[in-house]
Amino acid sequence: MAITFNQIPENIRTPGAWVEIDNSRALGNRLVQNPHKALIIGQRITEGSVQPEVLTAITNETLANGYFGDGSQIARMCAMFKENNPNTELWAVALSDAAGAVKASGTIQTSIALSATGFSCSGGGTYYLMVNGVKCYAPLTSGWSTADVNSAIAAVVNANSAIGVTASTNATSALNLIAVNGGTNGNYINIRVNYYTGQSDPLCFIDSATITVMAAGATDPDLAGVWTIIDGERFNYIIQPYIDASNLTEIEGELEDRFGPMINLQGHGFTAVRGTAASCTTLGNTRNSPHNTIIGAYDSPTDPCEWAAALGAVAASNLNNDPARPLQYLKLKDVKVPPLANRFSRSERDTLLYDGIATYTWDQGGNVLIERCITTYQTNATGALDPSYLDIQTLATLGEIRDQFLIRMTNRFIVPRFKLADNGFPVQPGSYIATPSTVRQECIALFTLLRDNGLVENLDNFVENLVVERDSTDPNRVNVLMPPDLVNQFRVLAGTIMFIL
Repeated sequence: MAITFNQIPENIRTPGAWVEIDNSRALGNRLVQNPHKALIIGQRITEGSVQPEVLTAITNETLANGYFGDGSQIARMCAMFKENNPNTELWAVALSDAAGAVKASGTIQTSIALSATGFSCSGGGTYYLMVNGVKCYAPLTSGWSTADVNSAIAAVVNANSAIGVTASTNATSALNLIAVNGGTNGNYINIRVNYYTGQSDPLCFIDSATITVMAAGATDPDLAGVWTIIDGERFNYIIQPYIDASNLTEIEGELEDRFGPMINLQGHGFTAVRGTAASCTTLGNTRNSPHNTIIGAYDSPTDPCEWAAALGAVAASNLNNDPARPLQYLKLKDVKVPPLANRFSRSERDTLLYDGIATYTWDQGGNVLIERCITTYQTNATGALDPSYLDIQTLATLGEIRDQFLIRMTNRFIVPRFKLADNGFPVQPGSYIATPSTVRQECIALFTLLRDNGLVENLDNFVENLVVERDSTDPNRVNVLMPPDLVNQFRVLAGTIMFIL
């Protein structure tokens, strides 16, 4: 009997008709939809209902505040992700503040002009305060004292529970702001006034209010405990807020392990740094991982953890749709661009792209746009320059190719329990016998689909150099050498105009 059945016995004698179902060819001549998942790691506050270090699904942007506490670092990151990408499956692991963590703090000192009756706010006006990119505009009433003004500003700040700080007045007539989470991230919560063109201080201020920036936040949690929580779970994108050497080394090592063939839980990391071009360069030159992206910005009203969440969200949506397509000029919603004077110049951004830092640009409306999303990988093991994993698309495309290869080959040969014979074996239709040439045909069919979907090119060269052979020591094993030519990204167009008068 040439046809082999899995469930119908060959020696059955009772009359009847039986039909079994075999899905080994169900995929046909197409690729498989491969939905991705994202993970956000960050700090909670005690008001959250979900305990620390619990893997939690975030199905809409309002859940995170209840789970982790209004204004907590991780709640703000989840909200930013969902604003930029409501569709990718999102999970979160919340961390407690580290033992001994210090919360960052800052102050606002206002001075009210002296009237005939004493210190009062003559004429009222509006104080155009912005905290962490959120408008905290305080209407002022004529006749108010400095204490009245401070109380009004504090009330507006505290009404915005999602900005990551709380406000209070003190005996020296200043307004205190303190981060809700301990650690260094609070140092990057921005306080500013008059961000938009046309805004100015109320006339009753003697001078502009004196702002002391958020500072003194210290001691971040350790990422090491997260890996056991997500052990065995694939997350294609992992977004976290820390840029200290210990935590960056942690996530780079975890992602390298996950990328390995015996684990195959490939994911890519995203974080962000706030600093001058020089300090961003310094950080970038200390890292060298193809599995992590750090975007740099200076003087943005939006804090870095939310930059990271927005970038990871946009990357997740678009790389899942097409891993080879560049991300340039995609908008990061709700991320506020720095003032023009503090935006990186083209030459600064070009330097950053040689030093492992992803860059942004902007449009005329002040929207932040991805310019080039690179990894921190810069040199090989010998220290020689190596651009092979420069762009995030390279590993994203290779990961998609690997997934499609594994899905196709396991469904076609491994799960249906094929036998293996040498090339030339007279395989009969319907028999569960494969040969190296059969596997080769499946490889060519798959890579033809990958070519048609715009992930690889030069298919003829691939077919010519494809090697499929039976292992010389293990007769149950087939070895495949696949040399795909990945499609590249159209990033630069250069032209010369040679004119004639």
